[in-house]
Amino acid sequence: MTEENEKELLKNTIEEERVQLCKVVRRLGAKLSGLMITCGFIVFAFGIYLLISAPDPALSARLNLIFISALGFVGGLNMLCGLLLLLGED
Repeated sequence: MTEENEKELLKNTIEEERVQLCKVVRRLGAKLSGLMITCGFIVFAFGIYLLISAPDPALSARLNLIFISALGFVGGLNMLCGLLLLLGED
């Protein structure tokens, strides 16, 4: 195999991998954006509930732990979506 053939094969392989990666990112992006919207709405509604309801000392520690965990999940999901956006750039 000559050097020109190797360069052309490498160029074609890189292009094929880039196209496959873009397809995967587009599929995951659509699903993750729906999940992100749903989680954001649930955390928002839960936060409003915590602001409106009367504080119960026995229950408030558990609710705060759940709320902080949900915020952490949304933050991690946000970072994952950002990385997928960076991968999908041309």
